[in-house]
Amino acid sequence: MRKFKASILVAVMTLAALAQTATELDSPEVNRVAMRLNCDCGCKLNMACKMPPDGRCPVCQRNKTKILSMQQAGMNDQQIVDQYVAENGKDILVIEPGLGGVLGPYVALGMGLLAVIYILRRYMRMKPALAGGPDVDPATLAQIKKETANLD
Repeated sequence: MRKFKASILVAVMTLAALAQTATELDSPEVNRVAMRLNCDCGCKLNMACKMPPDGRCPVCQRNKTKILSMQQAGMNDQQIVDQYVAENGKDILVIEPGLGGVLGPYVALGMGLLAVIYILRRYMRMKPALAGGPDVDPATLAQIKKETANLD
């Protein structure tokens, strides 16, 4: 009976420890580091991701547990990131867009707008060619008028 009570106590304490760790894994301190690292499960997100159906990617959860243990060991954010780079290579780092990546779409939109305005203004200035202008043969015009008069 004593062993049974001890095993139940161990099971309850283990569940309590896991429940506490689950909230710690989504803490801002862990997510601050996890946002700087790419998940290698194929989701193309950073490690701070939430995946359905249970809200956890197993790869991210394993790495968040590792990040939490490193933080509890006294490592700062940069040391943790450096450790991951040493273990997995530079591909694990999230590359944030630079100034060109942020401004690029707006510059392209502005250039497209200028091109549309230029083309519209150019077509608005064009005058239509007059029928029977200097390029049309007067005999051909007379023939056309004669044939269209017979149509009615």
